Amino acid sequence: MLTLELDVQTEMRFSKLLNIHGSNYIKLINSMFDYRINELKKGIRNIELDFSNYELKYKIKSSDFYSKYENGVFGEDSHNNDFMIWSGEYESYIEFQNELKQLL
Repeated sequence: MLTLELDVQTEMRFSKLLNIHGSNYIKLINSMFDYRINELKKGIRNIELDFSNYELKYKIKSSDFYSKYENGVFGEDSHNNDFMIWSGEYESYIEFQNELKQLL
């Protein structure tokens, strides 16, 4: 059994969600997991679309790019705006993948 200690505002919000799900805790919790899983999958798909644009533009796979970026291979080019965004997206991609694995 799981016991939660919630502040008043969070408890009120949780109660509203629970009412929407017919006071069925299992249904509520499963819907919360499903929602997070779907959001992670959407995020991963969006990042993969961005990856394909960068990979086409720079002729390098994202995983190879990130490895080289982290090792300073690009030197001054590392300050390229595309490279900074691409590396940040790659880090988010890895985080999303890891969280998704834990939830599945």
